[in-house]
Amino acid sequence: MKILVTGASGHLGSKIVKYLAESVPTSDIIAGVRDIQSEKAQRFAAQGIEVRETDFEKKDTLIQAFQGIDRVFIVSTFGDIESSIRQQTHAVEAAKETGVTQMVYSSAPRADVSDFFLAGIHRVREEIIKESGIPYVFVRNNWYVENDLATIQQCLDGAPWVTSAGEGKVGWVYRPDLAEVTANVLTGEGHDNKVYELSGENLSQQQFVDAINEVTGKSIPLLAVDDASYGDMLKDANVPNDVAALLVMVQKGIREGGLENAHSDLEMLLGRKATSVKEALQQLLN
Repeated sequence: MKILVTGASGHLGSKIVKYLAESVPTSDIIAGVRDIQSEKAQRFAAQGIEVRETDFEKKDTLIQAFQGIDRVFIVSTFGDIESSIRQQTHAVEAAKETGVTQMVYSSAPRADVSDFFLAGIHRVREEIIKESGIPYVFVRNNWYVENDLATIQQCLDGAPWVTSAGEGKVGWVYRPDLAEVTANVLTGEGHDNKVYELSGENLSQQQFVDAINEVTGKSIPLLAVDDASYGDMLKDANVPNDVAALLVMVQKGIREGGLENAHSDLEMLLGRKATSVKEALQQLLN
């Protein structure tokens, strides 16, 4: 069985390849990357892993890359709505033309019902895959602990943890756990047309800061503000306007429950206890 991982040079994709290589022959793994001359692509090749170009804006590269592939991991690409739909359509059409038998897509928490602003485009992308008729698996990944590393570092350097998320909780999850689960799904059986919610501990901003303080021995204070003040502080820190607007929407979405998940399939698919937020921070900060 041949398995292709798109976005293999990224943080999540490279870890999926790593876990795949621990359970199947490297000759059965294909790393899909945009730049086959990149350093990471060369490292894959040195491990005996075939590297193929996968540019979601160039459908012909996907058709070539998907030749002889049984299962493919479709990474969620970034961009505006129009480009996101175009890129997903390219991937699905290429999969249909080449006879791919299963698509595994990295989606967002409760993408089919969530009002969280990031969920909408994932909902559309899931529908594009469903309509293809190809067996699918949606792994709905919650917020990576790693997403907040830059903010954590600023706080370790003396800044407060600023938030307008109120008491909203986030199902923070450790990215290697998500990669391991995805590899398990790609190599396992009985997952066709399944949807898996992959969330960790639901913690408030204060609980997350408490975990950082416990791991680092610091006393980072939490500064609670409203959305307008949060946006102003970002602009004062020279954060570009479009990025600042996005970050404010994330805070609003958290406050409204967009990243809290009452159910998670993470431990079931891992076959072990998931990495806690504290354990993840210990790995990332020490």
